[in-house]
Amino acid sequence: MKKPSIYLICISIFVAVSAPKLNAQKATVKIEQDSTITKLMETKIDIDSENYSSKFYTIQLFYGDNKRAQELFENFKKSFPNWEVNLSFETPNYKVQVGRFKDYYLGLNKLKKIKKAYPAAFLLETKD
Repeated sequence: MKKPSIYLICISIFVAVSAPKLNAQKATVKIEQDSTITKLMETKIDIDSENYSSKFYTIQLFYGDNKRAQELFENFKKSFPNWEVNLSFETPNYKVQVGRFKDYYLGLNKLKKIKKAYPAAFLLETKD
C-alpha cells in the first residue's frame, strides 16, 4: 500500500516543479509598415467607393424592336403600376428595364415577382 502513495507523492512533486514552466510566454510584436502601403489602401478605398456609388442593378424585360418594346412598356405599367419602368434606345435596339437596385439580393427578389409575368426577364448590373 505504500507504493501507490509514493507514486502519488512523486507525481505531485514533479507537477509542482514543472508547473511554472508550463505557463505561456508573453511577447510583443511591433509591425513596421511602409507608408506606400497606407497610400495604396486609401486609393483602393476611394476607387471602391466610386465604383459602389455608380453601380446598380436593374431588371431587363426586353431588348429589340420599337413596336414590341412599346407594347411591353405599356403592359408592364398596367400590370405593375407602382414600379419604375424605363424605355430607352441603344443603337439599334430599344430596351425596357425595371427599377434601380443597389442591393443585388433585393433585385433578385423583385425579379422573382416579375418572372411570373415575364419569364425572359433577367437581372442586369449597370453603371451610371
